[in-house]
Amino acid sequence: MPIYAHHTFEGGGIAIWRIEETSDALYALLSTSRYDAMLAAISHEARRAEWLAVRVLIAQVLGSDKEVGYHPSGCPFLTDGSYYIGISHTKGYAAIVYHGNRAVGIDVEHIAPRVQRIAHRFTHPDEALYINRCSTDEQLQYLLVNWSAKETLYKLFDDPAAADFRETFRIAPYEPGQQGTLIAHVSLSSSQQAVCYRIYPDFVCTWALRE
Repeated sequence: MPIYAHHTFEGGGIAIWRIEETSDALYALLSTSRYDAMLAAISHEARRAEWLAVRVLIAQVLGSDKEVGYHPSGCPFLTDGSYYIGISHTKGYAAIVYHGNRAVGIDVEHIAPRVQRIAHRFTHPDEALYINRCSTDEQLQYLLVNWSAKETLYKLFDDPAAADFRETFRIAPYEPGQQGTLIAHVSLSSSQQAVCYRIYPDFVCTWALRE
């Protein structure tokens, strides 16, 4: 199917693909055989489809099938240096964020109540103060957005020291909506970082450009 969503902003944008095709159908969209060896190492069909959907997104949004490399940390980059790039996927969707001159991060999270079971691992006590005052539905939204935002920040800063989401990233109070921008206090750099979010029917998407 065509791109599910594509939102642009100055210097870049985000794009999301809803994965309804088989991996073979996605591969055919790239009109190449250069990924044969890499795909042979991926046995799981859903994982193959996610991997290919990202390449299809890049090709369609950025104009060509650009090669994706990975730093030792796992952070992706385009080998031609044309854009900074971030990659994420969740159940049935793949997403990218790109920008011409700023580091980026993105995360997509399937909407499900399981996030409540791990909330204590990533929720700072200051965040709990405003989350616990809300209704059950609002609490779930807050937890999903905050969890996704912290995943985005972890990718953006690309630092192993950021693995403690609970203490490294503290998200200031905000009014939840279908889309918006939140502010996170980042202990690594003693700075603040803006994170944008949108809530879709099946998933939450967050992304950020390095301040």
